[in-house]
Amino acid sequence: MRRQIGAALLVSLMCVSLIGCDAQSTKKTSTHKTDKPSKSVTTTGTETGESSTGTTRATTGNVGYQRFDDIELSDKYLVGFDYSDYDIYNSSVVVIAKVRYDKKIEVEYTYPKTNGESLTQTVVYVLTDQQYDNIEKEIDLRKLYELDPEEADPDTTYDGGYNWLLIYDKEDNIAKMCGGFCPHSKLFWQMRNAIFDNLPEGFVEGYDTCKRRNEFYRSYLFGKYGVFLSVEGDLSQFSNYTTVVIDAQYFSQEEIENFKNDGHFVISYINVGSIENFRSYYAEYEDLTLDDYENWEEEKWVDVSDERWQDFILHRLAPELLAKGIDGFFVDNCDVYYKYPTVEMLDGLSVIMEGLVSMNREVIVNGGDAFADAYVEAGGAWEDIMTAINQETVFTRIDFDAGELRARKDDDPDKIYFMEYIEKYAAQGAYVYLLEYTQNAGIELKIQDYCWEHNFVYYISDSIELDG
Repeated sequence: MRRQIGAALLVSLMCVSLIGCDAQSTKKTSTHKTDKPSKSVTTTGTETGESSTGTTRATTGNVGYQRFDDIELSDKYLVGFDYSDYDIYNSSVVVIAKVRYDKKIEVEYTYPKTNGESLTQTVVYVLTDQQYDNIEKEIDLRKLYELDPEEADPDTTYDGGYNWLLIYDKEDNIAKMCGGFCPHSKLFWQMRNAIFDNLPEGFVEGYDTCKRRNEFYRSYLFGKYGVFLSVEGDLSQFSNYTTVVIDAQYFSQEEIENFKNDGHFVISYINVGSIENFRSYYAEYEDLTLDDYENWEEEKWVDVSDERWQDFILHRLAPELLAKGIDGFFVDNCDVYYKYPTVEMLDGLSVIMEGLVSMNREVIVNGGDAFADAYVEAGGAWEDIMTAINQETVFTRIDFDAGELRARKDDDPDKIYFMEYIEKYAAQGAYVYLLEYTQNAGIELKIQDYCWEHNFVYYISDSIELDG
């Protein structure tokens, strides 16, 4: 089933892919800062399965269009454009942006969900007066509307893909999509380049995040997943895995980036609900511990409602891990809310998880079912606290008393509960990973069949230490 879904996705992307032409001055990536948009930037999330433009791409020229003078133009949007840094060897994503008369750029970043729908995040970036003036003086809507994009410039050849500029009517619908495959018009490129040369801070970072999320989705569909939390040494030992979960505190930025350069995604373990006594920061936060963690003698639950701990996770530990180049977080022990189900703990954990998601990386929650359900029941959206679920021991269980790995029976209440939990959020588009512990080939086959049937990804370890 995963192969069928993946094939459909690729066909869809091929149909709508916006490919950047190999033109002079059409790319502007090196001068943009990588800071997130400031608080003055408006961010809203909307869930949709359709493009907000409500239209399909038109052919070049003016066939089928009304006269320019008969159009009532938008009072809100000066011009729209597509953006991509595509090269012929890499995939592209669809990003539609609109230059507004209030000197802002409104951008729609679209992320795929596993249920066939998409999540569109609309972000508004503020242009400087100079940036807006540079764009406005080059945009001539009448000339854009009436030009023939294929009118060749004898001095320059533009090729490589589709490029579009969009004109909007009084109702803010698209009146015309100007451009097409390999536009040759010099005037078209003057207008397009004026926009690309004056993109605001954060725009390209947002695009890069969108592109990374789309690439990560393809790795989810077709890649191999592994969790290795108790290993050190050369990451190349995991070269057969597309996505690996490691404890990045024990790896350098150079090691991680070298591994990523070979086409891998690196997710780092981060413990938000408890604290281990071997961590360098244990003594600093030992006063926030609550109780011993059963079966894990070196670990204690921590008070996530305390602002000191929230600040440590969001402004110290997580940024340190991000600085190493990781692609996301494998968040452990959100089950602290199951252990201490109070409003204060729910609120504190919500602050932490919302903060991690706002860092625009993958956030895979290991377990955390009680917290996720409580957050949603309180009116929150699951996308605000995670991008994926990693559920342990659906088909297997750990017998700590006997020191053995065992299989769950089909009528095991915990097995039934976990399946209902992950299938519920998968139906809403969440990525789902299973982490199982067994050496039994028969159980492995059951896990594999279940995951293929439900479009889930799994990793099976023969050790609860996850040591490879």
